[in-house]
Amino acid sequence: MPGPRPQAGFSLIELMIVVAIVAVLAAVAIPQYQDYVTRARWSGNLTQLEPVKLAIAECLQQNGGDATGCDSAAELGMAALPQPQHASAAMTLTAADASSLTATVLGTASAGNCRVDAVASLDDGQLRWTLGNVANAGNPACTRQQTGVGG
Repeated sequence: MPGPRPQAGFSLIELMIVVAIVAVLAAVAIPQYQDYVTRARWSGNLTQLEPVKLAIAECLQQNGGDATGCDSAAELGMAALPQPQHASAAMTLTAADASSLTATVLGTASAGNCRVDAVASLDDGQLRWTLGNVANAGNPACTRQQTGVGG
């Protein structure tokens, strides 16, 4: 007489547990992936800021550190300020006073509609850059996970 037949396949409970585990993992992974993609786009945007930072440093040196003489593309010796690939418009420059200048980059929807300000400030003859996330047209400021900027 043959013995009992072994069970074949998975039970419904086992399949439901596997589906639940996959759902929890997806709920964690998808937002992290979206932040990663946004941060990669901002990496490109910020890389395109480097030539402007160099032009600002040269302009400040030629103007004796007066930032008000370095707040336009023409004063920087450029035809126009660049528009990064994932920015909704060309960068903008504003001089708050004679010793500080702010370059602003506004991201597209695919870059989280984030706004990043690069502030150049002269302190004891040294040019220091600080990058920060800023609230953008009613949207809250983005986070470091989205732009790679800030602490």
